[in-house]
Amino acid sequence: MARTHPLDRVLSGGLCSGCGACAFVGEAHGVAMLDFPHVGLRPAWSGELPLSVKDAMVAACPGAAIEAPAAHGPKPTNDDELLVGPTEQIWEGWASDPQVRLAASSGGAVTALASYAVERLGMALVLHIGMDPIHPWLNRTITSTDLSQLIDQAGSRYAPSSPVEALRTIEESEKPCVFIGKPCDVAAVARLRAVRPKLDQNLGLVLSFFCAGTPNTDATLQLARSLGFSVPGEITSLRYRGNGWPGEFRVQDQSGREASLSYEESWGALAARHRQLRCHLCPDGLGELSDVTGGDAWHRRAKDNAGVSLILARTERGRKAVEGAIDAGYLITTPSDAHRVVQAQGLVRRRRLVATRMAALQLFGRPVPRFRGFHLWAAAAQESPLAITREFTGMVKRVFTRGYLRPEPRN
Repeated sequence: MARTHPLDRVLSGGLCSGCGACAFVGEAHGVAMLDFPHVGLRPAWSGELPLSVKDAMVAACPGAAIEAPAAHGPKPTNDDELLVGPTEQIWEGWASDPQVRLAASSGGAVTALASYAVERLGMALVLHIGMDPIHPWLNRTITSTDLSQLIDQAGSRYAPSSPVEALRTIEESEKPCVFIGKPCDVAAVARLRAVRPKLDQNLGLVLSFFCAGTPNTDATLQLARSLGFSVPGEITSLRYRGNGWPGEFRVQDQSGREASLSYEESWGALAARHRQLRCHLCPDGLGELSDVTGGDAWHRRAKDNAGVSLILARTERGRKAVEGAIDAGYLITTPSDAHRVVQAQGLVRRRRLVATRMAALQLFGRPVPRFRGFHLWAAAAQESPLAITREFTGMVKRVFTRGYLRPEPRN
């Protein structure tokens, strides 16, 4: 009896993150990313794919496996560093340009770094995500070559995105470029660049941002509907946050009508039961495989409503980029550390829970990703036995209530 290919197990088991690596690798064979509104972005193709193509697709897949930078080093002895992962240096700060700081979600550090890389480091372009102008509740992968374009698309986009599918733009560039993506996206990029020398050469700077998971398209449309926007085709603009810290979920339509919800209300609605299974199993919400990652410094919110970023340089290249941006006046920063990151970001707790969640899935014979170097059981030891027991039983319950025993639906 033929064995099921690992790629098929990822897709049927709900482990796909929708990053787009499949479409990049399988482009010549008609593989494309399609949005299934109740689920997320998934690769689709017609006919049978050559085994070599499927092998290459799953080799890049963050739903199959991720190897952390710490996989080849000693386990951290500090609890905070165990949750945050390896860093070269950590800062708190914001974009010095007030327009960037206002437009972005959390101080604009990632946008400012991308701008610095293009304007001062001579990089050709920034590959990133922005609002689809035709269907504003969707994302599209775009390129920006100057600050005005980056500002136009600044701000979080809590909807499915697959920027890895567009890596051909970077691979075929005549100069190095910037890539911005979710932590799972940059994990796929790390695996791809290891086997594609031209891509590796042209990835001048890989940036990421803190991510608590990706809600599906229906989550956004339901939220817009709750504000009275029942006809998606009439929506002309949809922002999830930004224009202030943390900003609001704001929708506009053709008639000029506008309505909004607070960040707390909107994220609560989007996150509830709308995030894909792979997001609940993610050990890395802080972008360990990027050069630099940034996110909300929530511990500073009571003192500053203009936006403050945590900025984590993961590599020596990233550290030099941040230092260069500070020296050139793109960023205003103060030193920080892993303890403040843990104080600021509740999402780091997920690393303590992932091993337990996967153990519950394996009890039912469900596939799970392979995560090497994240020290998940050591992180789990930071939780109490009671908390671990509750998490295990909660995941067992979700196996039934959320249909995890069935193949992921395509509708």
